[in-house]
Order: sequence, then structure tokens, then C-alpha cells
Amino acid sequence: MDQSRPSVGQLPSYAVEAMLKGFWIRFVAAILDSVILSVITFVISIILGAIAGILLGEGAAIATILLTLFAFFLALILYKPLMEASEYQGTFGKIILGMKVVNQSGNRLSMSDSFLRTIVYLGMSAIPIVGLLGVIMIGFTEQKQGLHDMLAKTFVVSKDWAGPIPSQDGFGA
Repeated sequence: MDQSRPSVGQLPSYAVEAMLKGFWIRFVAAILDSVILSVITFVISIILGAIAGILLGEGAAIATILLTLFAFFLALILYKPLMEASEYQGTFGKIILGMKVVNQSGNRLSMSDSFLRTIVYLGMSAIPIVGLLGVIMIGFTEQKQGLHDMLAKTFVVSKDWAGPIPSQDGFGA
């Protein structure tokens, strides 16, 4: 009997499933990211609003808070793709929970793939039923991919995973 290590293509299905991260842990990571971004934005908004209010009056404080909220929206658009294409390979929520985002080869995403993934994710959110179905499908696809993962050909895996993602038959392969 050959006792050597199996190649990635020969891994038992339970090993592949343990490597791929599913709906609930990714949902918790998204909540963590929302809390982190919201707290940072709130603190910056209050500080800048207070400074503007003291220096320039009440109207400036309101304008500063609105500009800060616009900056939050901009940060939201840039946060995911920049973090997922960085050496961290994931947002703070994913990092805290031990996950990373990779391509089919198991490598770090290119900036263009990361932006595609984020644009599809945000676009899905614009149409609630599509967004909901596009994310819930993570729990039902063999490779635990949402619509944004499938279109960008990305996978969310354990931070310790190295190597290509094994191909599987079925929906999402």
C-alpha cells in the first residue's frame, strides 16, 4: 500500500470541504467587517464634525459629517478589493476568522479579479432578492461559492490552505 501523501486531486472530499469556507463563517466575517468599518467611520465623522463645528459653525459640522459618510461609501467600495488582493488575501473579518480568498490556482487574487468580485457583490446587493440568493447559494454549492465567487472564479479557504483548488463536478464547478 502506498503511504505517500495524496496529491490535491486525490484528497478525500471531507478534506476539501474542511478547506472551503461556507456560508455561516463568511456571514460572521461580513458582520465583523461591517462593525469595524462602521466604528471607524463613526469615530472619524464625530471628530471631524466636532472640529468643523467649533472652527466653522454648525453648517460646516453637518457638511463634514455628510462628507465623512461619502468617504465611508468610498472606503466600502475599496476596502474589499484592496484587502483581498493584498498579501493578507482577505478583509479583517476573514483574517480574524482564519480565512483567505484565492483563485483556482490557490494564489492571491489579482487586483482586477478582486475588483470584479467586489463589483458583482455590490451589484447583487442593489437587487435584494438577487443579492440574497447569490450569497445563500454559498451554503448549497459543492465548492461553497456565491455568485460573486463563481463569476470571479474565486474561493474562500482556510488561511492555512496552499495549492490549487480541486475541481469538482456539479453546480459551480
